[in-house]
Amino acid sequence: MRFATLALTLALSVPLPAAGMAAEKDFFVGLDISGGLAFGSSSTTDGGGVLPYFNGDGVVGNVRFGETIGIGGHAGYRFNPSWSAMVSYQHVSGSIGWDATFPTYGGASGFDGNATSDVFVGHLAYQHPLTKATTLTLKAGLGVGFNRLSGIVETDKATGYFVSDVGGKTRVSPVAQLGAGLQHKLSPNMTIGLDALLAYAGGFETANTRSGNLGVTNINPYKIDNVWRTNLGASFRLAF
Repeated sequence: MRFATLALTLALSVPLPAAGMAAEKDFFVGLDISGGLAFGSSSTTDGGGVLPYFNGDGVVGNVRFGETIGIGGHAGYRFNPSWSAMVSYQHVSGSIGWDATFPTYGGASGFDGNATSDVFVGHLAYQHPLTKATTLTLKAGLGVGFNRLSGIVETDKATGYFVSDVGGKTRVSPVAQLGAGLQHKLSPNMTIGLDALLAYAGGFETANTRSGNLGVTNINPYKIDNVWRTNLGASFRLAF
């Protein structure tokens, strides 16, 4: 009888989880969509040429990016109400352009095309509740990006005439991201979110060939460095 009384006392003394906590789910997957801007620069001073006959001396400047659109997804695990970890994939695309001057003969070319990235990132996220259903989320991540230039067309700056199609290339770059956002629970297992993200995206590079009036010729590649992206995004998440 004493044992039964002691067991009942111990059982009643164990704190039971609150109803809200009992409804929490640990694993989650989600879809993401974003739009934003990109910025970059270039240290190229030897781009172009007709190798091996003429060395390239193209000095790149006026690097410009159009608006970007991203789509992707994420999956993760919630360790406790405050901390979670996740991996994400993002496909980001937009236009790109730059100018190159050639001091040897005094000419200049403009380049326009497409820049796309396939990005894989691991994140650590911190959640702070604002209301019963809404949380502030801060996250940081590191990963790798596969950055590709395609459809690059070179035109003469003075006349606007076609000069060449420059070959595309995929460049592997390290990626770092910092983000902040709001998450709002629609139900115990459905959440929508709004996020702002700052990302270092690495760099882009053309191939070492172009096709134009002289046929297919070898060139020194044009490189775009230190690319940064700022994005605003929305997400939908399911927990289970």
